[in-house]
Amino acid sequence: MADIPRILFVCTGNTCRSPMAEALWKALCHDQCVVDSAGLAAWPGQAAQEYAIEAVKPYGGDLQHHRSQDLRDVRGEFDWIFTMTGSQAEQLKHMRPEWEDKIFVLPQFLGEEEDIADPIGTNQVSYDSLAWRLYRLLSELKTRLVDETSSAKPEDREE
Repeated sequence: MADIPRILFVCTGNTCRSPMAEALWKALCHDQCVVDSAGLAAWPGQAAQEYAIEAVKPYGGDLQHHRSQDLRDVRGEFDWIFTMTGSQAEQLKHMRPEWEDKIFVLPQFLGEEEDIADPIGTNQVSYDSLAWRLYRLLSELKTRLVDETSSAKPEDREE
């Protein structure tokens, strides 16, 4: 089997966006992937938001057992690190400068300009819309990283 890209998804609290991305990525890769998620300012051990749990289900995602983790607790090596916003990417580069060449803003990496806004405090419709957007983005990401160039790594990309 070709090298499977190791991916970390990062947001702020690790209870909505990044765990949704992690769950959807696992569903798209049929659990044959190396993926994790974390928050820049997460309270470790928090469950995913109930709306997030429900929003990923139609796409095969499962967040029932998710527990948030703070970025400072993340161990392991990653080939790709995707944040949800530009400001998160900048903050992450300051926190983990050794990862700088692996950090990308997910929507911008795939050609979209708009950041992925935090849905906290909204309703199920907002989370469902977020799940659809993430699923669409991650489907394209899978095509780029796994299907077309299964051994692609950031250092191999063309500028």
